[in-house]
Amino acid sequence: MDELVKRTNAELSRKRKELRFAEVQLGTAPIVLAYPRTFMNRSGTALSYLTNRFNTEPEKILVVTDDINLKPGSVRIRKKGGPGGHNGLKSIITTLGTNEFPRVRIGVGNPESSAEQVDHVLGTFDPESRELVSAAANRAADAITMIVNGEFDNAMNKFNAKSNDEAPTSK
Repeated sequence: MDELVKRTNAELSRKRKELRFAEVQLGTAPIVLAYPRTFMNRSGTALSYLTNRFNTEPEKILVVTDDINLKPGSVRIRKKGGPGGHNGLKSIITTLGTNEFPRVRIGVGNPESSAEQVDHVLGTFDPESRELVSAAANRAADAITMIVNGEFDNAMNKFNAKSNDEAPTSK
């Protein structure tokens, strides 16, 4: 999201208790960029405001999230799917009442211990992982631009990792 904010010169000046957002143009498409201000497992609360305000159908919402089940630097695009253990996606699915919304997931890797997951996701990456995740964020922003401009399938073909990009599982 930071990359999209930078590319669109967005000022996320619209603030509510649960989110901050901006209406911008991405390519030829008007979009809303939004950051939840809630805990991740309450992301659906922030999204609820936007879906009501903009009268948006779930299939028109594009959720961007990290994913510990993908190797650092990988990007995976899907039209729909389950939460895959991601509490933010669980909250969004519950709020929308469906899992049929597109998402872009950016791999951040999985620490060896599940007890380290929160620190891993919220902390700073080691230099190698930081570089991989930063490059993935740029690719994800390119993919999102294609998606919002009507090229979903092309974005999936171009950006979904072609190799085994699942992260090692926790021990």
